This record gives sequence, structure tokens and C-alpha cells, in this order.
Amino acid sequence: MQPGTSDVSACGEPALVSAAVAVVTKALEDAGGAIAIAFNGGKDCTVVLHLLHLALQQQASPIPTVVGVCIESGETFPEVEEFIDEIVGVYPITLIRIKASIKEGLEVLMKEHPDIKAILMGTRRTDPYSSHLTEFAVTDPGWPQILRVNPIISWSYSQVWDFLRTLQVPYCPLYNQGYTSIGNMVNTKPNPALSVGEGDKFRPAYELDDGEKERSGRM
Repeated sequence: MQPGTSDVSACGEPALVSAAVAVVTKALEDAGGAIAIAFNGGKDCTVVLHLLHLALQQQASPIPTVVGVCIESGETFPEVEEFIDEIVGVYPITLIRIKASIKEGLEVLMKEHPDIKAILMGTRRTDPYSSHLTEFAVTDPGWPQILRVNPIISWSYSQVWDFLRTLQVPYCPLYNQGYTSIGNMVNTKPNPALSVGEGDKFRPAYELDDGEKERSGRM
């Protein structure tokens, strides 16, 4: 496995990508490098991981190793586990795995790394409870206080796939089997909108035409 390429100009919307890289760069500068990235192997956080890679390439100082946090609250697909193991060897992150809810996971992260000031996330406005979020948003009251950085908050489903495929960013192979939004093994199945005939074959996630059906495989 190799990291994706860096030719942002090849993307369908290079200005969109450049703006997202700028958000990551600002977060790195404001936090003095004390930044983490939420990474669970999904397509959106994979985009953010590569955006981080692009931002770090532009830094004059040596590239630091960023703390990655994988918060798992259910039974994870073996394919996701394998993908995570492979990709952390390609990108400069040191991964912490935490079996807990997101809130509990953040509490563990802040306890083990109290210097962390911000966390990069793959949240998009089409995600549940995320329509009001902006690129920079502090966690809600009652949660561990940390700045959430959402560089792709305004991206659409098709823009995510344009980025991944154009820059040849490696992604979890489940997306080639009809999964379009991956949770755990209990609440996730291939998207019926990608079904081929009446069998158990499905077209790949990037062939989904209607982004509003992205979560049609979630239960």
C-alpha cells in the first residue's frame, strides 16, 4: 500500500481541496502541532488523513507523527481492521484504539494526551446531528473540551469519491462491495441502491448516483 498522490489540480474541484488543506494547515498552526485525527477506517476520515498528509508536506519543519484515535463502539468488520492496520504504516500517525462510545473515547484521549488541542474529523453536514457544524467547532457542553476541525464539512458524497479516486488514495475494500456508509457489523449492510439483479452482488460505492442514499445501508 502506498499513500495517494499530491496533484490536487487533477481533482474535479481543486479549489475545494485546496480550501480543505488550508483548514488543516490552520489547525496545525493554531494548535502548535498538538493535534490528533479521528480515524476509524471510513471513507471520510480517509480523505481527512490524506488532507493531513498534503498539509504536512507543505510544512517547512520536519513532518511530525500525529496521534490517531480509533474509537470503536461495536463489532468491527475484519476488512476495516485490516485496512486500518495497513494504512497506519503508510501515513505518519500513531494509532490509539479505544473500545468505547465517542464521548468516552475522547475522555480517554484527553487523559492520555492532555496536550492535544484539536482533533481532525471526517464529519460532513449530511451526517446525523451535523447540519449546523462549521470547519471549527468546540465540542458541546458536557463533553471533553477540544476543538473539532472539520475540513470536509461541506463536501458532498461525490466530492469525497472524486478526491479518493483521482488522487489514488487507498480506501477500505468494503466500499468496492456495495457498502457506502460503514458502521459496525450489526448496523451495516451493502447499499440496496447498488444491488445488481436479485443476487448478492453490488456495484462499488463510487457508482452511487444519489448521495442522499448514502446511508441506505445503515440499520
